Amino acid sequence: MLEKRSEFEMEPSQRNVFNAWQYRHLFTYHDMRGKNVVVMCNLCLPKVNLLSSSRFSTSNLKKHLERRHSGLFEELKAKKIRVGQLKHQTDPGPSNHVIQWDPPLKQVKVEDDASFQQEAMLDESQAVVDSLVFNFIMEDLQPLSLLEQPAFRKLVEGLSGGVMLTTREAVEDRLQEEQAHMVEELKVKLNDVPSVCTTVDIWTARGKSYLSMMCHWIDPNHLQRKSAALACTRIRGELTYNTVASKIHEVHVAYSIESKVQAVVTDSGSKCVHAFHEFLCVDTEDEGDQWEFVDVSALLSAQPLEGAVYFLPPHQQSVSHMLSLVASEDLLKALTQHVTWSLYSSAMAKCSTLWSRTHKPSGAAGHPKKVKVVPQVSRWSFEYGVVEHLMSLSDAVFAQLCDHNNVTKLLHDEIALLKEYVGVLKPLAISLSLLQGEEKGFFGLAIPTLMTLKQKLREKKNETQFFSAAIDALLAGIDSRFAPVFSSHSAKMAAATMPQFRLWWLSGADREEVQAALMAEAAHLDPDAADDGVDGACNTLEDDFFNFGPGTPSNRRGPKGEVLRYLDGTAKMLHCLKDFPSIHQLFLRFNTVLTSCAPVDRLFNHGGDVCTPQQSRLSDEHLEQMLLLRYNGLPSCL
Repeated sequence: MLEKRSEFEMEPSQRNVFNAWQYRHLFTYHDMRGKNVVVMCNLCLPKVNLLSSSRFSTSNLKKHLERRHSGLFEELKAKKIRVGQLKHQTDPGPSNHVIQWDPPLKQVKVEDDASFQQEAMLDESQAVVDSLVFNFIMEDLQPLSLLEQPAFRKLVEGLSGGVMLTTREAVEDRLQEEQAHMVEELKVKLNDVPSVCTTVDIWTARGKSYLSMMCHWIDPNHLQRKSAALACTRIRGELTYNTVASKIHEVHVAYSIESKVQAVVTDSGSKCVHAFHEFLCVDTEDEGDQWEFVDVSALLSAQPLEGAVYFLPPHQQSVSHMLSLVASEDLLKALTQHVTWSLYSSAMAKCSTLWSRTHKPSGAAGHPKKVKVVPQVSRWSFEYGVVEHLMSLSDAVFAQLCDHNNVTKLLHDEIALLKEYVGVLKPLAISLSLLQGEEKGFFGLAIPTLMTLKQKLREKKNETQFFSAAIDALLAGIDSRFAPVFSSHSAKMAAATMPQFRLWWLSGADREEVQAALMAEAAHLDPDAADDGVDGACNTLEDDFFNFGPGTPSNRRGPKGEVLRYLDGTAKMLHCLKDFPSIHQLFLRFNTVLTSCAPVDRLFNHGGDVCTPQQSRLSDEHLEQMLLLRYNGLPSCL
């Protein structure tokens, strides 16, 4: 019978020096890839950090320990040196003299050597246990008082073979160090970013108010959205617009991004809206050439004016949140005033009852087809998803579902109304889904999405039996709530610089107006580019005179010519912007702003509810440290 090999016992042709390496216990073997061995660093957990090293050398793994875990690595090396020194002191070495063998001295040497080796192994195990316990506290937002509970200490020490559990003070110190390191690395990253957008939200839970903030930017090389958590700070005392403005300003200054923020995206909460109304540092009205550009850094460093405490960057209400208000408040108001209200309310009540009973453990068990809907950020989106799924079921399955959960069956008119509800409001649900995205939630989506939604709603009006008045209310709500967005210079430039839209969403005089504004923005990036000097003028004259071979017409040179070439293109992928440097810069500037503040909502609920009774025992400082580190990753993961 063949003897089973362990994961490190390889064929002779696959043997590697990692098997005999003294720090091998700090890594977990993963697999072999050609001449390389792939391992996972146990100290980087919970992040799965796979490292590749030649099977003939462990230098790559050693460098990882020196760079990412230098403190622990130095301690391990110091223990090794102490053991080596003891061997040298107790070993008499070669000599020409005959020395009698002394059994007691030899016995002491062996015992001391073994004790030091055992001590080194315990120190190494201690580091691993400390790291695992720290990650457990971080991932589950456990209160640090857990480390002082005798039962938990016995559990850890019993499972680890007698290794002592780390102290609460040690974990507090490590949290402080990790957060400081994370902030510094994040500041270095943001220092190279020309434009950022921040999202802010305020939460009140268990009598406590928190302000959460995230930062978003676009990677200029890959045009991908990047995000990082900046704060989840407690607001003590009365929650007023002054305290909200003060917290937002403090976070911007702490990360040195106050002059880079293109806009702060929030929902329509009165505290946030009032804060920006009172403390806005610049005029956000889009007036083309009448804009006044202010050096915010110099303004902040100067002596503040009397009565002025802090300044806030431009404010943008979440487009997706405003559209969800149209879908809920405006739609509901129109339906309550229509004759179909009683039929609508009866049908929705039955769907709500059916949904709640279906998702109870006792009601769902044994059901032939369990209904599943992924909740969206918007409450209306979730409601729409439930109705859409129920209406997609066959009549037989739907009837069986009602019988199984003891719900009154829907009438024929109620089913007809709900099916029309799903069909008519489908464009609204799609629009909300697009605007709630983070990775592709560029501000340029706003106007084209809203214009397309209005067009599709008008088309649905001719086909509806129950929702004609509701469609009129939706159209009126969009025009009323989004009037500032439709007239916004930034929103127009953001859409125009997206290859997916360019100026195809406009026609006639509006198209010419936006094209002229785009040319003005491109020329403003590099005023000297439009004038190539004497040599450039000569070259232009020669190019216009001779007509041999390919050439570029004079009206297609410079920033304005680049805009014309861009507008004539047909490619819709973002990577085509690399052929148009000016448009590329304008895209980064105007599309950094998000259409939704949903990402900051996910920060507060990242990995679960942080408002449970157990987690509420965390101090405000520790809660913020754990949330930020858990979302951003430890500094080695940034």
